[in-house]
Amino acid sequence: MGIAAAAALLGAAWDAAALLVWAAAVAALAGGLRWWVGSLRSGVTVHVAFEPARVFLGETAQVRVRIENRRRLPVPIVRVSLPLPEGLLAESDPAPTAFRGHRLRLSLNGLSEATFTLPVFPKERGEFWLDTVTVDLSDPFDLAPVRREVQVPTPLLAMPRARGEAAAAVARALPFGRPRAGARLFEDREHFAWVRDYEPGDPMRQVHWRASAHAGTLQTKRFEPTRSAEVLLAIDLSMGEPFWRAVDGDSAEAAIAWTASLALRAIDAGWRTGVVANTHLRRGRGPLRVRPSTAIGHEAALFAALARMPSQPTTDLAPVLREVGRGLTRRSSVVVVSWSPGNALRHEMEGLRRRGIDVAHVDPGRKDEGLAS
Repeated sequence: MGIAAAAALLGAAWDAAALLVWAAAVAALAGGLRWWVGSLRSGVTVHVAFEPARVFLGETAQVRVRIENRRRLPVPIVRVSLPLPEGLLAESDPAPTAFRGHRLRLSLNGLSEATFTLPVFPKERGEFWLDTVTVDLSDPFDLAPVRREVQVPTPLLAMPRARGEAAAAVARALPFGRPRAGARLFEDREHFAWVRDYEPGDPMRQVHWRASAHAGTLQTKRFEPTRSAEVLLAIDLSMGEPFWRAVDGDSAEAAIAWTASLALRAIDAGWRTGVVANTHLRRGRGPLRVRPSTAIGHEAALFAALARMPSQPTTDLAPVLREVGRGLTRRSSVVVVSWSPGNALRHEMEGLRRRGIDVAHVDPGRKDEGLAS
């Protein structure tokens, strides 16, 4: 617009009609581009997301990009640049010098939308956040492109690959297929049912103090009966005791993969499934623990922990199992996934067995489907 104004002044001073026409054309072009840019900012929306948001290693995920043009005018040039973080590949076998990501160029008609999916291949387990996805919208002459930087709100979780042969062996030993053959009913402490008068021998921790104050006599909490059983998967990422003596990343990854297989089998069979490990998900928060539960979203939280957990141990598994084991009951089962359990870990496993808790040891290094005891 400044150039057009200057040319118009010169054309008026020199009485040059051609210069005046040129100035008018430049002013019209600048005004049209300014209007074009403004309409693009409000008339075109871009959405980017992973589908699905959780995959197992070896599976292909997709990035879904949807561009909607709510204007009547078309968008002749649309350029999409989607860089991928380290650990995600755009192709299963990319060239060494290839761009790590996707680039697209297309056009949009008026009042239309374009939706396309771009494959991504995780090469390791973990949590992957996309960097800013860049979308350039431009006019027919590519004079005034408008850049959109889209943030992806959720990451891609690449979970460890499940190993079906490991689950089959332990399923026969517990078995996973039918949670505890006995018909005994247990109280589910997560579902309060009613209160009754206190009877001698009732634990004081089950006294409902508010109801007791209202009734004038002690009242004991009762819970809904259940036959559901629970299994705790304990992962030992070290190769013995103490944990710093022998640490191997590949062995730890194998233990995590076997645990993912066992978790899938147990959840499918209806077991309340939890996971503990001798590593920290977040520094300063204590060892990783996902307690058995049937709450909505528990399965997603469990596999998210398996995807995010580091492969380096930060403590021995024995003290972790000792603390968590205090809350286990006779309807609980424990599966210890360990390459070489030390004396302290074996002592904790025997202590759980003496309390009537089923304990199985899975050795990822054994060829006979991993079942050690």
